[in-house]
Amino acid sequence: MANPEDPCNHTARERFARSGRTHVLMITNHGVHEWQVVPGLPDTGGQNVYVNQFTEALVEQGYRVSIANRGGYAHPKTGTLQSGVVYHPSGFARILYLEDGRSEFVRKEDMDEQIPALVDDLDHKIRADKDRYDLIISHYWDAGKIGVLFNQRCEQEGQRIPHVWVPHSLGALKKRNMDPSTWANLRIDERIANEQELIRSLDGGVATSTAIRDTFRNDYGYEARYFLPPCVDEQRYRPRQEGEVEPVWEFLAGFSPLSSEELKRRKLVTEISRTDKTKRKDVLIRAFAQTRREVPEALLAVSIDPHAEPLHGSLLALIRELGLEGDVIALGSVWEQLPLIYNASSLFCTPSVMEGFGMSAQEAAASGKPVVASDLVPFVCEYLLGNEPESTAVDGQTVQFGEGAVVVPADFVEGFSAAMTRLLKDDEERQRMGRRACEITVPYFTWQHMTAALLSDLGVAPAEGEKQ
Repeated sequence: MANPEDPCNHTARERFARSGRTHVLMITNHGVHEWQVVPGLPDTGGQNVYVNQFTEALVEQGYRVSIANRGGYAHPKTGTLQSGVVYHPSGFARILYLEDGRSEFVRKEDMDEQIPALVDDLDHKIRADKDRYDLIISHYWDAGKIGVLFNQRCEQEGQRIPHVWVPHSLGALKKRNMDPSTWANLRIDERIANEQELIRSLDGGVATSTAIRDTFRNDYGYEARYFLPPCVDEQRYRPRQEGEVEPVWEFLAGFSPLSSEELKRRKLVTEISRTDKTKRKDVLIRAFAQTRREVPEALLAVSIDPHAEPLHGSLLALIRELGLEGDVIALGSVWEQLPLIYNASSLFCTPSVMEGFGMSAQEAAASGKPVVASDLVPFVCEYLLGNEPESTAVDGQTVQFGEGAVVVPADFVEGFSAAMTRLLKDDEERQRMGRRACEITVPYFTWQHMTAALLSDLGVAPAEGEKQ
């Protein structure tokens, strides 16, 4: 995280203060938000990446953005206090760290009690700043509630700000996809009640997938008029030449007993996501163990965050139990190397049962790789699969082989194994699916294209110039 007193931060602050650009308040309350997002930290991952990339697209199109995120506690990795205001080097975006009097991290499910104090701090910071805001875009239910309560204060002074909400997921959808034994711990019913209340005060809902749009309509009686799925940075995630990918093998060798040369001779299956039970990494590892018997050259790289105990320990124990120590690479944070890891892979596999859209699958597809996914990953099911998939029976269940992806029933270990085995054995089919996955993803699912369409729908035009 940048030092607020750094000279570069000071220069960016001055540029931000002088700008007369249309001003967006972007609220993403939970998780550890920073310009260089570290996926895998508590409650930190796809939503944070989405917010930063959305912000960059807004800046490129002539807006300036203030991102509000809960702070007041030490960063889990660096120990740096999440506080103050940190400016992006462009001078047109910044992060405001809100404080609520608690000095420890609070998980998103327990955030409701903190919201009144966070609204107080947001109100205080904005009054002290004496700046104007033209649009509020909030993310997830907790940020949506902050946006509604803050806007109520603005309304009392005759200065209401248009507010649109991007839920990323919805409580009713999550409740359907989670075991009932988890509902109490996840406080699902409280979340649904909060969502039902806040939509009454919105100027619009933004769906990130068809599943979200349908849940809005069927479970909440609300029409989400806008659409902004997670998008890709086509400069970062793209097919690359073999020479560009070469350095990643040495990087992967640092996590494996095998040398870089030995790794290059293997067929790499990759899964990158936060370490959470909903990602079903155990299903992937068990399926890979079966595939490994059919495809001896198969290799799995899976992200397993050492901070995520006890899941981290149980996944490593499963790898040992299955005798896969030399065939599975357990990765930590790989943000900088991620584009090269995708390109080094033969395919990407995500058995996740809880995805708002499926950003990692989308990134892999933009890199020209086929995806094997559960039937609960919207991007894969709605776009990569295509209109006429081939249905294949595996142990009495149906696995669908489509244009750029294979879709497997959630938690079906044998189905994931069969899909991976078939693609790893058939180079021609795998490469054809990878090319098609890229064609489906780019250029339609790029931030510039989709952001411009959303802003046009919202009718919020960029204003240029400097303040007088």
